[in-house]
Amino acid sequence: MSYTKVNYHDVDPKAEAMYFLRDPLGCENLGLTVVDCEPNWTGMEHDHADRRHEEVYYLVEGEATLHVDGDEVAMDAGDAVRVSPDATRQIENGPRASTFVVVGAP
Repeated sequence: MSYTKVNYHDVDPKAEAMYFLRDPLGCENLGLTVVDCEPNWTGMEHDHADRRHEEVYYLVEGEATLHVDGDEVAMDAGDAVRVSPDATRQIENGPRASTFVVVGAP
């Protein structure tokens, strides 16, 4: 089959608020995650230097701050931020719910 369809609501979250779709979609070279952030939710600080994955964080709705190597990047709905593999990153959600789509690839 030349395509795979998955609704993230049908996937069990692998971590609090995070729905990893790479495996359910059968992706070989691309990661896709939907992050449904409750008000004042904070994600885990991490990087992807070991696998050389760059990521793009796209804020679908809400407002949040993406911390990248100590910089605070304020995000509004429609904003996208690319993060290099070796940079530390962490989502800090604001006072209302928000939704991110995160895409990563080596």
